[in-house]
Amino acid sequence: MRYRLCSLLLLLIWVESASAASFLVKDVAISLHDESYRLNARIDYRLTEEVQEALSNGVPLTLRVQLVVAKIWRSFWEPNPLSSTLRFQIRYHALTELYSVVDMQTGEEQNFVTQDAALYALGEIGDMSLISRSSLIPGEAYQLRLRADLEIESLPLPLQPLAYLGRGWRLTTGWTQWPLQP
Repeated sequence: MRYRLCSLLLLLIWVESASAASFLVKDVAISLHDESYRLNARIDYRLTEEVQEALSNGVPLTLRVQLVVAKIWRSFWEPNPLSSTLRFQIRYHALTELYSVVDMQTGEEQNFVTQDAALYALGEIGDMSLISRSSLIPGEAYQLRLRADLEIESLPLPLQPLAYLGRGWRLTTGWTQWPLQP
């Protein structure tokens, strides 16, 4: 009986700690403006203790957002009209006590006083052009698939094996999908 109670308690602690830190797609809005689909999205990035500790010790973290526009009913060999990856880096500078966020597509950098403010800014995707309407076949149904995760391959080499083996480093939203309205 004690063993079962102890096991149940450990399972509850594990589930609580796993749900406390995760990545979550909170809001997605896709609109059509000037014959181009535009994306507004909000991703909530919550880091585990291991990842927060690495960040506070100067390890830069790369967050990846993958976007795929695909036909709902497509052949296996048929290419997707859009397959894109956005990369953002967050870094803590101990000397200035600031967090910097870099959009790796444009090189644009912003500084923040708190980690929460930096993560909030990372989670905002505003009025991003996805794909032109003319790139899609009329009469076909399409969807946007989105996934955000921590890019383990971008961590310093000595930290990568620990990140691959450690549960606290596998942070992802999983694939989520939304229809593109004609």
